[in-house]
Amino acid sequence: MVSTYTNYLSVEKTFDRRVEAIEKDPVVARESQYFRENIGKISTAEEFVNDDRLYRFALTAFDLESQIFARALVKKVLEEGVEDPKALSNQLVDRKWNNFARAFAFAEVGDFNVKNPEFVEGVIDKYERVQLEERLGEENIAVRLAVYGERKLPGVSNWFSVLGDKALREVVFTALGLPDAVATQNPDRLKILLEDRFDIEDFKDPAKLDKFLQRFALQYDIKNGTSGPVSNTLALFGIFGDGGGGGGNGIIGIDPSTLSARNLF
Repeated sequence: MVSTYTNYLSVEKTFDRRVEAIEKDPVVARESQYFRENIGKISTAEEFVNDDRLYRFALTAFDLESQIFARALVKKVLEEGVEDPKALSNQLVDRKWNNFARAFAFAEVGDFNVKNPEFVEGVIDKYERVQLEERLGEENIAVRLAVYGERKLPGVSNWFSVLGDKALREVVFTALGLPDAVATQNPDRLKILLEDRFDIEDFKDPAKLDKFLQRFALQYDIKNGTSGPVSNTLALFGIFGDGGGGGGNGIIGIDPSTLSARNLF
């Protein structure tokens, strides 16, 4: 079986071609066109969550696909916005919620953003990138983790952002050779440990980031073998396991660890 490292290097070389293929994929193209033609008709958070196709598209674009069934939570996040420190998006550990609320900004600017063609195309670009990463995961889930890290790590401003994202945490811990048991430590101690191991500002340097992700790929194969435990790793993206969740209370799939910074692990 081809190693994660070899597979990742191959993806790097063919990435632009893979992006073009995703853009032309009939299903992706159809959903993108629907979003482009209809998101501007939405004026409120309630209207947004009630249009299933727009709703699913947007949550996927912002890496919140595992929370699709949590409509009440999504609506509350969007309606409260980000300006109030007590707003829900500011209370959730996972910063994807804050990024999502900040992007659509229903609470701050109403329907201004969703009627902005530049914003709309930006969301479509995000959706297509996520779709590409999912396809890569079908071939090798560790490569999906690496490409996800390539997209997200340059934007992290502190180690708590990494610790609050299961997939990024897996990438960083694996690359640095940290055992899984380390994750049970206090977040403040983990922050100090990570600071001693790596300069977070180096993620903004493309060359250093690429070297880090190559190291992840090598370490992943050492840790898991070339195939790796797919179902366990998919849980990092909320597809299976506690990130996906179940039940019928309207907040399906919410990882309890996202609800409080004091409850990160």
